Amino acid sequence: MALHPALPPTPVTAPQRGADVPQEGGPQEPSLGFFQQPSVQTVVPFVTSVMIHAGILILGIAAVRLFASRVVPGIIEKEQTIIPEATPALGPPGAIPNVGPHNDPFKEAIQDQSPEGGKPTGWADKAAPTLEIMTGGAGAGESGPSSLIGLGAISPGSGKNAGGGAGNTSGGGTGDGSGPLAMFGAPGGGAIGPRGPVFGDGGNARRIVFVCDATGSMFNKMAILKAELQDAVNSLKPFQSFNIIFYYDGPKVQAADMSELLPATLDSKRNAFKFLDDVTATGQTDPIPAIQLAFGQHPDLIYLLSDGGLDDNLRTNKEVTDELDHLNPGHKVKINTIMFDSYQAEAEAVMSKIAKDTGGKYRYVKESDLNR
Repeated sequence: MALHPALPPTPVTAPQRGADVPQEGGPQEPSLGFFQQPSVQTVVPFVTSVMIHAGILILGIAAVRLFASRVVPGIIEKEQTIIPEATPALGPPGAIPNVGPHNDPFKEAIQDQSPEGGKPTGWADKAAPTLEIMTGGAGAGESGPSSLIGLGAISPGSGKNAGGGAGNTSGGGTGDGSGPLAMFGAPGGGAIGPRGPVFGDGGNARRIVFVCDATGSMFNKMAILKAELQDAVNSLKPFQSFNIIFYYDGPKVQAADMSELLPATLDSKRNAFKFLDDVTATGQTDPIPAIQLAFGQHPDLIYLLSDGGLDDNLRTNKEVTDELDHLNPGHKVKINTIMFDSYQAEAEAVMSKIAKDTGGKYRYVKESDLNR
């Protein structure tokens, strides 16, 4: 019997990765593609939705910006021009948005007494014999005591209605409420603001800081200064804000609030009056730290008061004016300067220049002018 040679074994090859592997006992199932994976089918629609909504949002923002820049170019927020003081030509106190006898500064003054003759610039219920507004006048009749500090152009009289009156002297007369006649209609609107011969009026400023001298030379004058500061603060309206800052004993500073302006509420005024009670005058002059604190609270208007020069052994006038220029670029903050009682020609030149450069006002006032 012939023998046949043995055949070599057939090599077994491993299935390639990704190839279908035949399964015993059933048909073969095709493999799933990438986009057929369950996880992909869950995530892709979500991501697509997010991208579509983000694109719509971006297009909406771009459309609004385009509309605002091209279709409504005239609607822009204008920066308020601060008027440091009102004058007779400008009418009643600029610190009050709408002047009138009804204690509502946010509404235009309206009267119901005279159907004819009223003007949009008027504010009184009764027409005065003359429409000239006397600086500091309050009413027809006797003169009264002047005040050191005030923030309006007219002091209210004690008559039936508040008003400017037609008196020839300053002070608190018995005015009848007459003045430039307001428009006719349902009565209401307007408020009266006070005025004083030293600090004048606050123009249309709403954020006001008093920076005052409390050095040794002011020792005998502090009582009257405190009283006048109280009168000024007491006259502020709730929509205004304020602070009182004293410089004394070199670089030292005292303030009613060291961090921010105070709203002109009754509580804030009471706290400011308590603060004034504790202030004493001492030391040499260095107004720069007090000025820095005032500017840090972003006022519209600063009153800078000294009983002489701003210089001393500690500072020169140039250092003070250079610091003011540094703190007030563009002179957006107006500065009214006051030389109180002690007159110095050199100091007057410096303080006049500070006021002029910033669009403010300068005045010299003697203590004997105050009638206290």
